[in-house]
Amino acid sequence: MIGQTISHYRVVEKLGAGGMGEVYLAEDTELQRKVALKVLPAEMAADPERLERFKREARAVAALNHPNIVTIYSVEQAETVHFLTMELVEGDTLGTLTPKRGFDLDRFFELAIPIADALAAAHDKDIVHRDVKPGNIMVTDEGRVKVLDFGLAKLRDTDITDEATRLATEAITEEGMAVGTAPYMSPEQVQGKPVDHRSDIFSLGIVLHEMATGGRPFQGETSADLISSILRDSPESVTELKEDLPRHLGRIIRHCLEKNPKDRFQSARDVHNELKGLRREVESGDLPSSSVSTVSPAADPKRRWWPAALGAVAVLSLVGGLWMLRGREAPVPAAEEVPATAMRSPERTMLAVL
Repeated sequence: MIGQTISHYRVVEKLGAGGMGEVYLAEDTELQRKVALKVLPAEMAADPERLERFKREARAVAALNHPNIVTIYSVEQAETVHFLTMELVEGDTLGTLTPKRGFDLDRFFELAIPIADALAAAHDKDIVHRDVKPGNIMVTDEGRVKVLDFGLAKLRDTDITDEATRLATEAITEEGMAVGTAPYMSPEQVQGKPVDHRSDIFSLGIVLHEMATGGRPFQGETSADLISSILRDSPESVTELKEDLPRHLGRIIRHCLEKNPKDRFQSARDVHNELKGLRREVESGDLPSSSVSTVSPAADPKRRWWPAALGAVAVLSLVGGLWMLRGREAPVPAAEEVPATAMRSPERTMLAVL
């Protein structure tokens, strides 16, 4: 197809491929601009019902006007070829950019907040992405986030249990078998159950976990292992994996990753607002950025010495005061006559003095 002209689009090079078609860099010869051309699979184009449904949903996505969502220009046909024309996004995928130990906190917020905002905008229009993963999130050369490939998107009220849920777009280790985007699927998705916008929230939680730590929360050498992990495992909190992260971030991500959709955040807007609020607290100093600084002294072995030390000082001060007072007025009492309050545990003495 490279070098061919489809309608008035000259195909320059292939950019990628997935279950929903192949993507090409093309030149719009009429408007003199570069676009991304997504050619639909022949089996989809040959099924009138699926093709019509895809067109309807593509038009809904095209109606989205958001700076962090890739723009769909048109749904077109040239003879037997059906294709989409989209904004060409030049940059790197989030998966390529994510460091082995995850982003620092400032960069995390810079990327995570617009991703959540983009999904919230789609959900507000009853559009469920269903394929949220780092490979579908681009960061442009100017640093702007773009959520791509709503190719698996569905309008919330349509039947979404068809084969598209399991289309192969990413391989994991099972003798080369491709199992789609299983590492980022929700429990209801891997079970083939109907999904809604809360499935995107689970996938977003996986992406946020990977952005924060550099690793996925669910692991498996085979598709069966991975699915089992998604369905049963409770991943470690990001704050356990990286102690310099704020504890509330761990709670936000953990809430996204609840197995039961009813127990998750009920909207991506809530996730967006939580992340924005947390960033404000960290930047203002109201909430320390380090989880270590929020650990109570009693829970930190390195700090357990200070209540006892403070209590000992209080006891010595009290006994010394009594010694001086009794030295002036009466003989010093025997040890067993020292007031009981001074013989209590150091912790209680400390609380009484404070």
